[in-house]
Amino acid sequence: MKAALTTGRNGAMKSSFAIEYNGVEATGIIANDSDSFTWKDNATGEADTLTISLSNIGRKWMDGFYPSENDVLKAWIQVEEWAADYGNGRIYCGQFQVDSLKYTGWPEKLQLSAISVPVNSDFNVKQKSRTWEATTVKTVLGDIAGNAGIELVYDADDCNIDSISQSGKTDLSFAYSLCSEYGLSLKLYNNKMVAYNQTDYEKKGPSYSISHSSLGGSGAYAITSNITSVYDSAKIQYTDGNGDTLSYEYTIPGKAGNRQMFISAKAESYGDAEIKAKAALRDNLRKSKSITLKVMGSAKYIATQCFDLIDFGKLSGKYFIDSVTHAKSAGNYTCTIVAHPTVTDF
Repeated sequence: MKAALTTGRNGAMKSSFAIEYNGVEATGIIANDSDSFTWKDNATGEADTLTISLSNIGRKWMDGFYPSENDVLKAWIQVEEWAADYGNGRIYCGQFQVDSLKYTGWPEKLQLSAISVPVNSDFNVKQKSRTWEATTVKTVLGDIAGNAGIELVYDADDCNIDSISQSGKTDLSFAYSLCSEYGLSLKLYNNKMVAYNQTDYEKKGPSYSISHSSLGGSGAYAITSNITSVYDSAKIQYTDGNGDTLSYEYTIPGKAGNRQMFISAKAESYGDAEIKAKAALRDNLRKSKSITLKVMGSAKYIATQCFDLIDFGKLSGKYFIDSVTHAKSAGNYTCTIVAHPTVTDF
């Protein structure tokens, strides 16, 4: 079934969402019953989610339209005649599978939640133990994606691995941890598993700017900075091919190296240790400062993009979007952006 919920303001600005359900179009079935729509677009670390609130008058969604766990949804957001530089646009949210159903009363409601993880496989539920020998990061991720029946998109340099074991982890959690160790990010989108070098993405130019003067209303922004939790160097111990235990230390250029992080991880060589030490320090810096912005909804806001933050004093600069939550409710369309300053110096 394919349907659209459209709302306007002052008869001009319009925003709508469209849903395709199991590849079949239907007339207004979801649109007529829906009063809110939320899509969370994540850059890495979490699957994308889709939530639709539906009126369940006459218990319609408990009977003939009862959703199944195998149901597949595709979603889009469309804006028309939007204000300022927001313009017109259409964004494809991706493909999702039904994840949970929450029925409430009164009034009779159904909250339908869907997720970008393939729920009809053991991808994120079965704990597995297996080992790869003489392999690469891309090969391991390709095997995991193939087992889940999804496509791997790999946008990074590959890394050789002598031996690696998945010990009692689900495929999803193991894939996330593997990417994290090698400084990669992992996004699940549209029946694909996308692994990419986040540092390369953060080096890209800003897609747009967001200024202090463009924000307004209660809760328009929040900025947090965890100063005492920031490290400026890392040390990792590893065993080389001869069985000797060696150590590697890395200090961020221009820093004193007084605040050292110890990394408890396997490393197979000097080069491997360097990759993992830098990855851990970048992750620490990215988590040390965060900004949340609530703005007028727009199809232009996408996770993994960079933007310039303007008129925030020493907090101004280029930021990378970790997540965007697109929400439509009661005729309003807003986006909540979570981002961090880009980390590209090393």
